[in-house]
Parts: sequence; C-alpha cells; structure tokens
Amino acid sequence: MVKKNDCRTPRGPHGATHQTWTYRPEAVVWIDGQPLKPNLIPFAGEMTRWLGQKISGLPLHTKLSQDIPGEVNNPYSYSLGAISIVIATIINDIVEFVESTDLIDIVDAEVTRIRLESELALYAARFCEASIKQMLYCTHIPAEMYTKASMGQLLARNCEDCRKAGRDGHDISLLGSLAHRFFLCHALDNCAIDHLQLVARRRNQEAAHSESQSIHPRSAKESREHLSNYLKEVGHELGHMADHIGEIEGKMILETEVFIRNYPNPSPLSELSKIPVRDLDQYQQEKPDNV
Repeated sequence: MVKKNDCRTPRGPHGATHQTWTYRPEAVVWIDGQPLKPNLIPFAGEMTRWLGQKISGLPLHTKLSQDIPGEVNNPYSYSLGAISIVIATIINDIVEFVESTDLIDIVDAEVTRIRLESELALYAARFCEASIKQMLYCTHIPAEMYTKASMGQLLARNCEDCRKAGRDGHDISLLGSLAHRFFLCHALDNCAIDHLQLVARRRNQEAAHSESQSIHPRSAKESREHLSNYLKEVGHELGHMADHIGEIEGKMILETEVFIRNYPNPSPLSELSKIPVRDLDQYQQEKPDNV
C-alpha cells in the first residue's frame, strides 16, 4: 500500500507529495528460483546517448522474446522498444527532409512538415509515459494508479485515500515518488517536470485540436526551416527528459543488481548507500514478498 504524507500541500506537480515504495518480485527476472537480471531495459538512458550521437542505434526488443526464459518480461519494455525505434525513424526522416534540396510542391512540403511534427510530438510523450510505467511496474505501487495514466496523471494525481477519508485534498506524484527514493526530487521539481508538461501539452494539442496545424502558403525552403526549428525544440526537450528519467532508471537498475549479487542474503546497506538509496530501513529485515 502506498503510504500517505501530509495533505496540506499545493495542488499540481510542483506541490505533489512523494510516496515511499518497495520493489515487488517482478522487479527482477528469475530463473529456477534465482534472480538473473533487472526486469527493465534502460531505454531512456539509451535514448539520451542516441540523441547525443554517442551510439548508432537503439535497443531492439520484440514480443517474440518476451516469453523466452531469462528474457525481460516487463510489458512496458516491449512497448518502449517499438516507440524508441519509431522516434528514431521520425527524427531520421525529419533530418532527411530538412537537408534535402529536391524540388517539392509547396503544399506537399507543408503536409510533410505537419505529419512529421505531429508524429514527433505524439511519440515523444508516449516514450516518456512508457519509460515511467516500465519503472513503476517493478514497484508495489498499485497498477491501477498508472496503467491507464496519462503524463499529467503520472506527474500529479489526486490522493484517493485522503479524498475517501474526507481529509483535505492533495496530489501525489508517481514520477516524483520514483525520484524520491534516489534523492533526485530536486532536479525533477526544478527542471524535468516543466519539460514533461510541455511535451504533454504538445501531444494533447496535436491529438485534441483539429486546427492545431494548418497549411501555410510558403516556400518549401521555409517549411523545411520551420520543421528544422521544431526538431531542435522537441529534440532538446526529449533529450532533457530522457536524461532525467534515465538517471532514475539507472539507479533502479543499480539497486536491483545489488539485490541479485547478494541473494538470498539481504542487500548490504554499505552498497545501497553508495547509489544512494533512501528508506534503507526497508532492508533491515528480509521480507519474503519484496526485493
């Protein structure tokens, strides 16, 4: 059960409370009763590296491998595998179109710009949502709190426990709760949340408003320049968000790797404190249903 904090807080992502949580057995891949590896793939970290041109390709994981013994079986990992490749394809298509000198009808150029801008906005938001849910899947945070949650709900959602108990309303942040465990709340509150909200708004605008994009009668060169600037803006936002999410992702992987190395003994506090991990009292005694 997610613990409740003081309800007297401002509403919204910047005022949302951060909850303590523990891992569940599905946080790792098991083989014959032994933990093998973390049950998540660092897609956000890899996306950061790819956008920074430090690697040439992104991880590819298909549903064909999901049921193979020893393979990651986190359902969000396979969604992320597809979303990551789609984003890479969209960005490559944008770069190819922007750098092309081929003659093209001005209307066709505008239609291409609108399509690529819309696709990038939609998939950037989906990537962030799926990256967060991949981590939440490894925790005891109830699945009903995040399975169908949008970006906004992952950043701030009403505390149902307090509402049902008739107490003052307040919001909780699922992403903030993940960051809180690793002392990463400050960076999240001061930077990442605003970028995440901006990408969510871009996606919602594309999806909900039929007039969000219009064809402007201008030269193909101007359409290409507009798309180039859009890529710089959204690409920067995506890279920035992936970097923050990837940092949390990496900490979760480090913590589960400590568990795997020391199983069946409890994870040493000396190793956990180097990550570092908050709530070390969870490791004072071994719990059969927790990692």
